[in-house]
Amino acid sequence: MIENISKLLQIDKKEVLRYLQYKNQNLSNNINEEIDNCINRTREIINPRYVFRTYFIEKQDINNKKIVYLKDSNIKFESEDIYRLFDKCDECILISSTLGLEIEKEIRKLTYTNLSKGLIIDACATTAIEEVCDILQENIERELLKENKHITMRYSPGYGDLSIEKNVDIINILNSQKEIGLTVTDSGIMIPRKSVVALIGVSKKGIKREKKSCDNCSNKHNCKYKKEAKICGD
Repeated sequence: MIENISKLLQIDKKEVLRYLQYKNQNLSNNINEEIDNCINRTREIINPRYVFRTYFIEKQDINNKKIVYLKDSNIKFESEDIYRLFDKCDECILISSTLGLEIEKEIRKLTYTNLSKGLIIDACATTAIEEVCDILQENIERELLKENKHITMRYSPGYGDLSIEKNVDIINILNSQKEIGLTVTDSGIMIPRKSVVALIGVSKKGIKREKKSCDNCSNKHNCKYKKEAKICGD
């Protein structure tokens, strides 16, 4: 477990601006100060929690249908993206993480009392949950390298050809409701909203790590949050 994960979070202002659809406009001192205050407020409210577990996997290509099975479970992923991502892998790590309900309550309250601040807090929280996953992934990678194992990028249901409804299977098998208070609707929508479910492949062979980015997303041509080089330097 990672101690004091909240203290490791930066809540990158550049990412907050991206989620606010900032396009290099001039920002007034008042707006800059408001964003900084919202970042600090978000850090005060969030309660990051996570759970993860490793499973052995089996891959099958049946009549051009690419399937990845989790051994000793009834879960399978019918996804060419996952099949390709896990090409050299024999294990899979499932992750679920959340910021908790308090930040949801704050955003909902501000929707009625201060909409602009609510939108900024919402962007801060989205940035924060991604940073939680980044920190967790870096920690997992560091530990696995000690065993000469390597990991892929993380991949979430709803990204590419992996159905968002797979959130249900992952959250259930990780017992996320009991472990971290994360539940999911039948359609795959998570509660609290500021939560992430993801898969990471594990291999004993070297992997050319593909970075998760706008360039390899199937929605890159019409996503309103697409990263701009001048903003993200990425």
